[in-house]
Amino acid sequence: MHHVLKWANTPGRTITISHDSNFGITMPLNVYEFIPTDEDQTQYWYRDYTSGWRSAHSVPYGLKRAISTDVLEKYIQDHTQHFIQTAFPGNPILSDLFTTAYNYSRADDHFLLRETLQMWTANQLLIQGASIHPGSDILNLLPITGNTPLNGHVPLPRVVSDQFDHLIERRIWQLEKQILAELQKRIFARKKEDWLKIFLTLIVLMNTLERDSWRLYYWMFHLNDGCTWPHATTPKELLQKDEMLAESLAAHFTAISKGITPFSLDWTREQTAALVGNIEGADAIVAAFERVGRGLRNPDHALHVTNVLSNYHAADEKSLDFLYTSKVMMV
Repeated sequence: MHHVLKWANTPGRTITISHDSNFGITMPLNVYEFIPTDEDQTQYWYRDYTSGWRSAHSVPYGLKRAISTDVLEKYIQDHTQHFIQTAFPGNPILSDLFTTAYNYSRADDHFLLRETLQMWTANQLLIQGASIHPGSDILNLLPITGNTPLNGHVPLPRVVSDQFDHLIERRIWQLEKQILAELQKRIFARKKEDWLKIFLTLIVLMNTLERDSWRLYYWMFHLNDGCTWPHATTPKELLQKDEMLAESLAAHFTAISKGITPFSLDWTREQTAALVGNIEGADAIVAAFERVGRGLRNPDHALHVTNVLSNYHAADEKSLDFLYTSKVMMV
């Protein structure tokens, strides 16, 4: 949207951005003033869960250069553990599975899990949205107010926000290509030692699709509220792609697993525990699978995963959790 900007003859300024001001991970950005040619360039749109899309006055500043891949990757990865600890309140099953995936990826240095967690984290950054960190140069912008996750936060300039989100989305696209190619290789190889890693990769990947679907449903329900949908493919078509990918992944996992899930196994058996491998923290991973298995067999939980789509709530990105992940975890 902003490939060509006519830069003003003014010195650059440095802002500091964050996706959670309480967490403390920040990134400095050098921004430069430009001469706007379109009113959208000085109009910042955000989700208001009471009235749909709303806009606020922005300022004409943008990035002259892209953020280096190494810096962006580190910024994403530095948020992974924080998001895992905060993204699943009231959902001990996914919390346990994501903690297990994170520990497994670190203990075994497993490419699939590590990169899939990075993609999930990048998607969480899109959901959270960036703002200018307290104490930074705020470019004369005002905090946003209302029933929105950005309430009380100073938003990025519109063009900077678009540029940063584009870089995050581009990283997600790169990761998805790599992950699906590697996942296909591992699935078709049918190696016993990869089975649990494939399962955990699918859990993280499918939850990424669940959170992505939540974002797309908001767009679909508020498509004509003022903010312009920025892509050629409609939200409805992208939702269908998410669902088709989730169904395909579930079918492939069922095929190589012959319908068995980790939670239909007896984890007290030495043969089953050996599936984790001889890695640091193996006992904790086995204990986590036991806990999740008990949770899935709980009748109250079984009610929760019935017709998950009816639980959609515009203000809660967790409301579609289990929409796809349940396809590979239910006993």
